[in-house]
Amino acid sequence: MNSIAKPFALLCISLLFITQNSCVSFKPGWKDLKLSTKSTNIDDLIVKAKKLETIADSKEELLKLLDIYKEIESADPENYYALWKTGNYNILLGAAYSPKKKDKKYYYKQAIQYCEKAMSTNEDFLNRVNNGEEIVEASKSLTLAEIDAMGYWYTARFYYFKDCLSPLGRVMNTRIVIDNNSMIDLIDKLDPSWAGGGNYFSRALYYIAVPEKFGGSKKRAADEFDLAIKTGPNYIVNKWGRAKYLYFLVGDTTAMKKDLQWVIDQNPHSAGNTYPWNVYFQNDAKKMLAEN
Repeated sequence: MNSIAKPFALLCISLLFITQNSCVSFKPGWKDLKLSTKSTNIDDLIVKAKKLETIADSKEELLKLLDIYKEIESADPENYYALWKTGNYNILLGAAYSPKKKDKKYYYKQAIQYCEKAMSTNEDFLNRVNNGEEIVEASKSLTLAEIDAMGYWYTARFYYFKDCLSPLGRVMNTRIVIDNNSMIDLIDKLDPSWAGGGNYFSRALYYIAVPEKFGGSKKRAADEFDLAIKTGPNYIVNKWGRAKYLYFLVGDTTAMKKDLQWVIDQNPHSAGNTYPWNVYFQNDAKKMLAEN
């Protein structure tokens, strides 16, 4: 009897250990709000950042861009624009320039924290999370003014879920997806056309990722991509995503190549999304065409 009980007990302990150590925790961004340390001309720094943003097509230039935003944060810790932009470009560093999982984890977590800092510039939200409310519940206090922080918060978490968790880790952290969908619903109420169809794009990924028995559907994913493209016809991300995540998956090579070629043919300076992101989408499209 003991020969059975001991292995069973060890199995239970192992499963408990896996469960406890598979759940992801993110350091709350609002716990890391800084105090102003110096007087700086913020407007000049923002102009400098926007100028660099039009040419930043490498990891080195993105890091320089982030240095400018962090200089703004140092002088003005509640500068919403610098905070959400820092979150946004940390996502890009993880997605485009970090082949190692540990680096992706670092940049995505940075992105989440900075988006939470940006959301915390809303005093009602900050009071609610400091009083113990969950982020999504407290986010009901957020307004159109904080929509970019909300959108890139859930985007960073999607990237973390997709790129950094094992299959078991995803099972143990379905809360990430649930909370993301709640945030998407909140953004829908503020502006369903946010980021040229960003919410439709994200729902498409959700329907692709979730098994059919739990509501997943390639057809519904296709419909959401269509809505994203209709909402933001010049946003490179939409057709890039449809080619990469839907057409590649279902084996529609002809449609995939058509979308990828369209992505490559766009002017990265004038299309939807910022230049650094468009460079990433186009480089990835070229890679996919070369491999298929």
